[in-house]
Amino acid sequence: MMGYMFQTFIVQPIYNILVALYGVLPGHDLGVSLILFTVLIRLLLWPLLKKQLHQSKIMRELQPELKKVKKAANGDKQKEAALMMELYKEKGISPFGSIGLTLVQLPIFIGVFQAARDLTLHLDKLETFTYSFVRNIPHIQSVIADPKNFDFVSLGFIDLSKKAFEGGSPYFPILALAIAATVFQFIQSKQILPQPKEKKTLREILRRSASTGKQPDQEDMSAAMTGSMLYLMPLLTMMFAVAAQGAMVVYLLASSLIGIFQQSLIFKKDTSEMEAEVVSVKKTPEKASKVQEAQIIDEEPVVVEEMSEQKINKKGKVVTKTRIISPSGGSSDSQNKSRSKRKSKKRRK
Repeated sequence: MMGYMFQTFIVQPIYNILVALYGVLPGHDLGVSLILFTVLIRLLLWPLLKKQLHQSKIMRELQPELKKVKKAANGDKQKEAALMMELYKEKGISPFGSIGLTLVQLPIFIGVFQAARDLTLHLDKLETFTYSFVRNIPHIQSVIADPKNFDFVSLGFIDLSKKAFEGGSPYFPILALAIAATVFQFIQSKQILPQPKEKKTLREILRRSASTGKQPDQEDMSAAMTGSMLYLMPLLTMMFAVAAQGAMVVYLLASSLIGIFQQSLIFKKDTSEMEAEVVSVKKTPEKASKVQEAQIIDEEPVVVEEMSEQKINKKGKVVTKTRIISPSGGSSDSQNKSRSKRKSKKRRK
């Protein structure tokens, strides 16, 4: 049932859009059709991408407050989780807000993979899997009549029905696209993932934890996992790209390139909006929140004592000298001279 619904509502619409673009575009180039399809999908996902980047920036700005929450919880994980949720609620953000884009992109990615595979390997589905208005496109009618009319070659030399390795030997056009997709995936990941000031590997953190007998620091663990993701995503992209048909590799490459452009545009031109959200996050409410009430401030109260003493100077005049004594025993004579001068002037008058 789920498979049928996925095929009907995800794969089939994607398949028909790709076929329609291929049928109406001059030159009937499958690669160009895939690029235009990627642009369309990326434009539709623009609001979700923008929200994800905003949420990521605000979450980074909240790190100092999250550290205070951790200190206030004093090792109580349940209390820490409750205080963190209270903080997120106060600031009007969702810790899971950035997952929305992934949840939408994943079924689209799977749908494109299946549609590209069907186009390159199962052209016999063209007549039964397309909508009636797509089948009525003249060039698609000619392909249905004779599947040999479907041209898999893009730009005149890249066969998108082939893989990076065909029959044990490399097919260099697709292999080059796979390498390019991997490189641009790395650039895209580096563009959005925060870079820790001090880089520690997960192995180093666990080794130090084992030697000291203490639990590993969660911030170090999170930073190490983020650093791993920077290299994990490109590695997975490369593994997938060399195993998939060239049509899917074109989609991966186009998606990364357009993603880099979108992210750059949002970071540069939407800075004012993002900063406005961050400023609103930093504003302190007039009434103390539960998080603020729970924070433990280990500071000694400042007690200031003022001691006055009178002395007779060389001219026989009485001068009052005041010392301000702090808890550490230090004193300040910053106001003594001004007070003495005022009192001297009064006596002269």
